[in-house]
Amino acid sequence: MKGIKKLLRRLSSSISRAGANRISKKAAPVSESEICLMYALDDGKPHSQRQIADEWKVPRTTLNTIVKRWEKDGLLEMRKIAGKRREKEICLTDKGAEKVKNTLAENYDAENSALELTIEKYSDSFIDALEFYADTLKEQQEKLKRKKK
Repeated sequence: MKGIKKLLRRLSSSISRAGANRISKKAAPVSESEICLMYALDDGKPHSQRQIADEWKVPRTTLNTIVKRWEKDGLLEMRKIAGKRREKEICLTDKGAEKVKNTLAENYDAENSALELTIEKYSDSFIDALEFYADTLKEQQEKLKRKKK
């Protein structure tokens, strides 16, 4: 068991460092939550606040504050979702897309280089393994919650 605990610490530390390294010096005045919002919206697709909060682990109240500020600054717009009364989708405006592109440019360059080097050494199957781990961890946590009830 000691070996597993050591591996878990290494994994957690690595994931934490990778996340912390996403914020470049250029993006310093931008919060980590804003960086998450940028990554979420940079795929060009609309997303709901709920989706972003759940997927990127940003507190909904924090995300709501950022969304309101960005909407006021003309960086994004909120659109109604067909069939949903209250939930709206978030879409970047051209101004917002430009801000995201400029803010994340250095991050993407570093991430692309790091990913290429990692794939060269370990193949892209490490991503499959990490996705499996993340999904399985969530399932196991939910399973334990259900047992406690």
